[in-house]
Amino acid sequence: MAPVLAIPVLNRPDLLARCLASIDIDVRLLVIDNSGAGLAHRYLPDDAWLLEPPNNLGVAASWNLAIKCYPTEPFWLISNADTEFAPNDLARLVASEDYGWTGLAGDWRAFKLTASTVERVGFFDENYVPIYCEDADYEYRCTLAGVRWGFIQGDTKHAGSVCLDDHRRDNDRTYPDNVEYFRRKWAMSVRGPVGRSTPFGRGGSVADGTQPSLSRLRANTWRRPNGGA
Repeated sequence: MAPVLAIPVLNRPDLLARCLASIDIDVRLLVIDNSGAGLAHRYLPDDAWLLEPPNNLGVAASWNLAIKCYPTEPFWLISNADTEFAPNDLARLVASEDYGWTGLAGDWRAFKLTASTVERVGFFDENYVPIYCEDADYEYRCTLAGVRWGFIQGDTKHAGSVCLDDHRRDNDRTYPDNVEYFRRKWAMSVRGPVGRSTPFGRGGSVADGTQPSLSRLRANTWRRPNGGA
């Protein structure tokens, strides 16, 4: 059966269109349109699944939702919407078996995550609302859980941080808060020297505490460019 490829999108449907056009393997496509404006549907093939939450779920929550939508998969492919795949890169990512989490071309532009890794490391921490630091958090948790993670080479292009086109002022507020949350959780800087071995030093599992409080969601939710929620 074809692998699942999940793509959350917030804005820049032109880049989503490029991403979809560059997919060169058979996949079961899931697109999570966080725009609240229905920007994705016109670009999708007929056999794609489209989810349109009324509010931007954020990166970590969208990635978790993709896993929950297909819980019996041996692994999941997840990509940024501003990614344009180079020929054969997706096939190489599917075939990679060296790591429990495998990134492409040196960052999180597209990655493969195995079910066994989620069993050991848990879901992505949704307290990083709506974006940034969730990737570094997961890398560190993989390391603590003894899960090998790393990157394969590729020529896939990544525009990078296009969400800020409409939300730079929002991010100026939420990014420092996410960095501070990371610091409090691990007693270290983002991708810094080794810190705590459990979240907030409370013992337990690295998978603990990945669901945010309602107050945190409310405080860090980005407003839509038109002023809506």
